[in-house]
Amino acid sequence: MRGARRWPAAGEASRVNAAAVAVRPGARRRETARTSAAAGGESLILRGLAFAALAGLGAGEWGGLLSAPPVGRSAAVVTIAAAAGFAIASTSRIPLAAPVRTLARCVLVLAAAAAALIAIGVPARLLAPHGWGALHGDIQRGLAGASSTGWPYQSGDHWVRLTLLLGIPALVVPAAALAFWPARRAAPVLRAAALVLLLVLYALPATEVQAGAPIGRGLILLALVGAWLWLPRLRRRDLAAAGFALALAAAAALPVSAALERHEAWIDYSGWRIAAGTGDGRSFDWDQRYGPLAWSRQGLTMLTVRAPHPHYWKAETLDRFDGLRWIHSDAGRNSDPTAELPPARNPRWNEDIRFTVRNLRSDVLIAAGTVYAVDTDKLVTGSADGTIRVIDGPLATGDTYVAHAYVPDPTAAQMRAAPRTFPTQFLSYTYFELPARGASALTMGPPRPDAPNVDPSTVSAPSPGSEPGADPAVRRMILESPYASTYRLARRLAAGQRTQYDVVQSVQRYFRHGFTYDEHPPLRRYPLPAFLFRDRIGYCQQFSGAMALLLRMDGIPARVAAGFAPGQRDPSTKDYRVRDLDAHSWVEVWFTGIGWVPFDPTPPLAPALAQASGRGAPSAAVGGHDTGATGAKQRAVGSAGAAQSGGQSGWWRIALVLAGVAALGLAALWLVTVLRAHRVRGGDPALVELRRALERLGYDVPPATTLLGLERRLRTATGPAAAAYVHALRECRFAGRRSSVPSPRDRRRFRRALSAGRGPIVRLRALLALPPAPLLRFPHAPLMGD
Repeated sequence: MRGARRWPAAGEASRVNAAAVAVRPGARRRETARTSAAAGGESLILRGLAFAALAGLGAGEWGGLLSAPPVGRSAAVVTIAAAAGFAIASTSRIPLAAPVRTLARCVLVLAAAAAALIAIGVPARLLAPHGWGALHGDIQRGLAGASSTGWPYQSGDHWVRLTLLLGIPALVVPAAALAFWPARRAAPVLRAAALVLLLVLYALPATEVQAGAPIGRGLILLALVGAWLWLPRLRRRDLAAAGFALALAAAAALPVSAALERHEAWIDYSGWRIAAGTGDGRSFDWDQRYGPLAWSRQGLTMLTVRAPHPHYWKAETLDRFDGLRWIHSDAGRNSDPTAELPPARNPRWNEDIRFTVRNLRSDVLIAAGTVYAVDTDKLVTGSADGTIRVIDGPLATGDTYVAHAYVPDPTAAQMRAAPRTFPTQFLSYTYFELPARGASALTMGPPRPDAPNVDPSTVSAPSPGSEPGADPAVRRMILESPYASTYRLARRLAAGQRTQYDVVQSVQRYFRHGFTYDEHPPLRRYPLPAFLFRDRIGYCQQFSGAMALLLRMDGIPARVAAGFAPGQRDPSTKDYRVRDLDAHSWVEVWFTGIGWVPFDPTPPLAPALAQASGRGAPSAAVGGHDTGATGAKQRAVGSAGAAQSGGQSGWWRIALVLAGVAALGLAALWLVTVLRAHRVRGGDPALVELRRALERLGYDVPPATTLLGLERRLRTATGPAAAAYVHALRECRFAGRRSSVPSPRDRRRFRRALSAGRGPIVRLRALLALPPAPLLRFPHAPLMGD
């Protein structure tokens, strides 16, 4: 073990220079957390800085899961965790029994967890025991949207955003507890576990979010991991070797990582079907049933779509309400696919869309809007409602085709200008049936494939532009049915609206308040009235089915469309990846002169819509918003913002977090200096500070050392500047010359003399030990001899 270098005796002064008294670790330094690497210890401060930097990088990366992450809140969580780590490590010096110290550490961890949750945005009232039930419910609701959302999350649902952010304290606080928990034998294991948690904090969002400059970010991560592993216990003379080792590893990794950076993944786990049963893909029953959702929810890729704009990819049109549910009637089977296109359609709304089937098995083609032609090797038959049947066997993995479709994306002004009347061929889209006596969704079976579109219980508007109640007999039938309250609601929402578009907006707005997205609603005898007036919970089938029914009760041609939300766009291939989680249903409304326009009343909390909102919003979402802007313009704005947030803004966010962590680290160092000063009892404050500074910089100062002897030794060891500082203190103390109190300039010269030629770490240590002005006053007790 290296001992403290003794001071030169007076007779040896001529043979010893400053370099000969170069710093050696002192005996008192081995009693602190800053024990030298040679003695087997490590620096608590350096470990804390490494932890804060690595946690800050991970928190910045995790924030990329949101379109506008709260950088300040993330930095606050990192700060709280680092401070808790320092406090946990400091408990080893408390003169108490081991069980008491362990209890104190557990209390600190719980307090840090509570503070971190509040800092990230959880209301403090929910952390009290009486608020746990509400907190559990809110997190469950957030998980429903967060579990399958697209990245970065664009929508504004508070609990989805907060649930995503909870990953930061959930990983950072346990990592701090493991990293700083005092333990001799288990310390390496605990530190390794903490590093794993911090790497998960970085790696999990990095695999989900397409961020810019992955190689550069990887180099930063490599440097911080190296700092975590080596810096706290590294000797100064080994810093260059460690830096060279990191640089060598980075140089070796750069060409490998560049070669691995391809558009296609080596292992595409999204296509795996582990324990998914047999068969060539997933199939869907698109008819509405309203019970707990039975669609596949495994995250399998169903399709990849290459399209100029995002849309909802329609599989089947549900044109018939049979008194209980929406189903496909086949009334328009084999009809002319162009029959429901407007005579003078806008050519800008014609699109050619290429589909590639991945893990889907379907008897219908997936497309968008109204398809008027298909390029495919399959034998298909189209219909006017946009449903295209595959005749010679279902679609399976590997099938590709191009759909030529008309997909309107009008402005609010264009839809308001559309007349309320419409061709009589669309009158059938105002039909709805009243339930037969004894009918119940609790006992309903599958619909008959040859069921007619009209039967004696069917009611409709008597003429285009009117509502069903315009016929007194029809009105009486409705008011005597289980749908009386639904009809009254429809008429109330339409009252006072000047245009058809305004009615649609009024109905859509109705679902924005008081309804909750839930994929496990109870099944009732009459599902849609129960959804509207009793349970008020459901998923896309309830929202779209209820809206379409309300519109038909107002005499507006409407239908339900079932298929998929747009999915996630791959920035490298420009394709949309559509998963089973994107299975969805929405509403289509006919506007004369425009065509079928999609609207979506389902809250953005829905998994399929979490990716569709904001950036790259599909026409259904754009057309449904009364903004007066075209969907193309909104998509352009969204895409630009996305590119910015995924590229340059990602770097400034990381830089800001790292700068904040560095500033907090310096503040923590200053705080540690103050706290250590408090622990020293008594003495002249200037002499206490002097002795503390010398010991921290490696100079052993025996208790019997006098100021005169110290002045002589410093003159020999470090030069006249250091001796002048001690001389000024001696004059002030014994000669009563208050004017001799060292100035900030004298203190700076003293610091430089003590740390000359010893590197930046020692200079920083000297600054903390001897700041420009004294930190505190101390009580009196003899510390240094006269």
